[in-house]
Amino acid sequence: MDRLGVNLDLFYKMLWRHILIIELVRLRYKIKNEEDNESFFRGLVERFNRDEIKQKAIAYFREWGDKFWLDTDEQLKQITRKLEDETKANLELKYSGIDVSLNGASKLSDEQKTEVTQRASQVVSSLQIKKLNEMLDMLAEYSFKDSQKHYYLLIDQLDEDWADTHTRCKFIRALIEEVKGFRKIRHVKILVALRKDLIDMVFGKTRGAGFQEEKYESYILQIQWSRDELNDLVQKRVRETFKRVYTNDQVTIKDIFPEARKAAHGKTAMEYILERTLLRPRDILQFINETFKAGYDKDKITWKLIYEAEKIYSEKRLKSLKEEWGETYPSFEETIEILRGRGSTFNYIDFKNSQFDSVITKLSTKQNEDPCVITAKNFLQVTGSTENDVLNAILACLYKVGAVGIKLETNNSFIWSYRNKSAISIGEAERASQIKIHKMLHRALDINSNSGNV
Repeated sequence: MDRLGVNLDLFYKMLWRHILIIELVRLRYKIKNEEDNESFFRGLVERFNRDEIKQKAIAYFREWGDKFWLDTDEQLKQITRKLEDETKANLELKYSGIDVSLNGASKLSDEQKTEVTQRASQVVSSLQIKKLNEMLDMLAEYSFKDSQKHYYLLIDQLDEDWADTHTRCKFIRALIEEVKGFRKIRHVKILVALRKDLIDMVFGKTRGAGFQEEKYESYILQIQWSRDELNDLVQKRVRETFKRVYTNDQVTIKDIFPEARKAAHGKTAMEYILERTLLRPRDILQFINETFKAGYDKDKITWKLIYEAEKIYSEKRLKSLKEEWGETYPSFEETIEILRGRGSTFNYIDFKNSQFDSVITKLSTKQNEDPCVITAKNFLQVTGSTENDVLNAILACLYKVGAVGIKLETNNSFIWSYRNKSAISIGEAERASQIKIHKMLHRALDINSNSGNV
């Protein structure tokens, strides 16, 4: 229906409101089976049998959510199926046997498409929004009053490929909008786990006129890990991995990893490893796991084993960046090649190198919405982008994914997307005086680590 021009934004919001309400009811009243479900309804009816508004809310539950013990996936299927059935029933009044599926929609005449759009929009608009609001008010007023009990609802795995990008972005944006409305319920926290690249893409693809991203800042907490926290995490992994070998003593990082050495600029093994991460658990655990694999039959991890593990880790980090940012930068694999074989730190004026023409040519052949592809194609047109436009678009991309840091002024420190600001503008890219390639990619991109300031 979305492809026919039906505005499903309201439906997506209603769908999330419905699911969140049901999940909170299941959580609050511990509904795990049909017996619990019936007990819950009996309690509602007895408590609000004289309240007309509350009875309407209960009627909504009976109509849409009388099987609270079902998994969320099944709840989604039920309410989506109801939308489809009501739309088809509405259309049957005029068109017998009309097919509104993706394949069927492509065969409809313009008149039929217009009719489907109008009638489907009417169905979406009539989907019990008022009753949902009444149900939300009832939960806020009666169900979560005990200040000694706190309830948490976590929504995760939204980055998985469960729908096309356009639909997924609109669906996630609807969730973000809906969660704000649930703040009225005391002692309840709804947490939505989203990768930074995903939330950037959602806002980018769903922003309308007057959209202001800063209005959402108070709702978003960017999780950052300190070096001490990551050290503690590794310590737990070491203890768990070697607990069967050492039965009496607690194994520590110092027992497993080598002492600091001059070849590593006087850094400890953990300092060396941390410098090659984006300070995230997934990065450091990936590196640690590779060192364990390299030292599988050894008594202790040596620096030689760490260097061996680093090569594999670096290749995996490069692959992970391609996967993490593939929707925003579908041609990242071509773009990153502009860094191959460079020194670790170089001036902006040296950004254009021998790979530049090759990278631009490859980017210009791609058929996608990658900002670097668009700029490269414009560059090859007579009146298109300039060489600097292409370099700045590429630098903005590499900075955002964490592949490089930049120095905006000679006397300033380098800034990184994972530690400082998450993105830079094209203007800031042009103002960059120096560029530094992140150490996690040095081995994968054949970077000369001895050049420049490392």
